[in-house]
Amino acid sequence: MSLIAALKLLIVASIFLNVLALALRARAEDVLHLFRNWDLGLRAFAAMYLVVPLVALAIVAAFELKPGVEIALLVLSLSPVPPLLPKKQLKSGAEGAYITSLLVAAALASLLVIPAGLHLFAAVFGRQVDVPVLGIVKILAVTIAVPLLLGFAVQKLLGTRAARVSVIVGKVAMAMLLVGVLVLLVLMGPAMWRLVGGGTLAALVGMILAGLAAGYLLGGGSAGNRAALALAAATRHPGVALSVVGATFPGEKQALVAILISVVLNVIVGIPFLKLVHRETEGG
Repeated sequence: MSLIAALKLLIVASIFLNVLALALRARAEDVLHLFRNWDLGLRAFAAMYLVVPLVALAIVAAFELKPGVEIALLVLSLSPVPPLLPKKQLKSGAEGAYITSLLVAAALASLLVIPAGLHLFAAVFGRQVDVPVLGIVKILAVTIAVPLLLGFAVQKLLGTRAARVSVIVGKVAMAMLLVGVLVLLVLMGPAMWRLVGGGTLAALVGMILAGLAAGYLLGGGSAGNRAALALAAATRHPGVALSVVGATFPGEKQALVAILISVVLNVIVGIPFLKLVHRETEGG
């Protein structure tokens, strides 16, 4: 097994454990929160899968970007919520039920949105695409569905001890993730640096800011939930995006690198955003 393959496996395992930790302290009925409160569900869908893809399409149409960057923008705009995002959303003051339901609802919606969106983008730009739906299902199953179901089951067995176990599992997951991501960034650093420039950073940051604005404006009455949707609209599942690019555009190595750059930018932009949210909440 190569070092890159081992790092990918480590990161996937950390994501699995992170979602497991979330499920250990969540309620199974929380999954249905956005389906019961359909107005919030429609707002979330509009922010994530209508506004952001349209912004991505506008950026690609308006500016001369590298082909790989254009593909990364479009694919990221259709991808679901990353399983590591709920921890950051909880810091924003969002409700646990909203966060859990958003994670699941976005994953289910992406199964339809990604194929439809990519075929639409392909028609607009005159390209042929073959969307790896089965590959997307596998990624979402491993990183979201299985750990959620396992966590709910283990929670019933552990009872009140589930919360303590959740903390331990979460810390292990974060340690694994930090090791995997840091080593991967060192290895991919030169390729990422070569792609910087030519409008790449501006385009990626522009889409992130559009996601934050769309989510915050459409997130409803709760400031915490608005912040959670803003983060979800701006931050997308890199595993799904990388899989779609690898299977649909196998020759576009730049797109893979652009997705990794987007992950880093989301972290950088997310820090001041969360500080602003906390300041607004405290002021209110």
